[in-house]
Amino acid sequence: MSKEHDPVQFRNPVGDEGRSLLEDMNEHHRPLTEWALSKIPDGRRERILDIGCGGGMLISLLSAMHRDAEIYGIDISEESVAMTRKVNAELVDSGRCRVSLDSVSELPFEEGSFDLVTAFETYFFWPDLDDDIVKAAAMVADGGCFVIVSETYPHPMFKERNDEIIRSYGLDLRENDEMTAMLKDCGLSVTVHEIEERNWVVFVGTRVSSRNPTRCGTSVS
Repeated sequence: MSKEHDPVQFRNPVGDEGRSLLEDMNEHHRPLTEWALSKIPDGRRERILDIGCGGGMLISLLSAMHRDAEIYGIDISEESVAMTRKVNAELVDSGRCRVSLDSVSELPFEEGSFDLVTAFETYFFWPDLDDDIVKAAAMVADGGCFVIVSETYPHPMFKERNDEIIRSYGLDLRENDEMTAMLKDCGLSVTVHEIEERNWVVFVGTRVSSRNPTRCGTSVS
């Protein structure tokens, strides 16, 4: 997160500054995004939902990885919706990508209708994190994944910086153990990946197929 932009813009980008922020985010978050995508288990993904689609860079990468998938993006920001549609114009025109102005708190989809649900650099802005995690996880089909990614998580090495970010941007930043527990409470098996020296984390929650049940567990790498 950059001091160059008004902190309010990160929650809901608007106007010229919002568009500038989204362009910066597409560039700044790409290394984090590529690393996080490498942690998602292989598998056919026919329907993908990106919650908080921002500048649309993630959807572009997902479409290249899953060339037959239908991809849905939502965001509470009109600027984000517009930029995501622009960045992915060919996908939108082909009907493979649909982007709408919606909130994680009121998802307009049926439960269990997505093979992959992503939330990159957004969960800490959700209106009611405890409830919204449940609603987002409910979208995941049997065998599907819910992936949450953040370039910031509580860690003693980054405490001073992170405390300032929490104050400035109003983040609801949770401990990794708490995030893991929340996802497990949603019936997901959870794997956590960290790059400690960069303060990066990705949570991969998998809904074990009811046709092949296994015991849920947690691992860290």
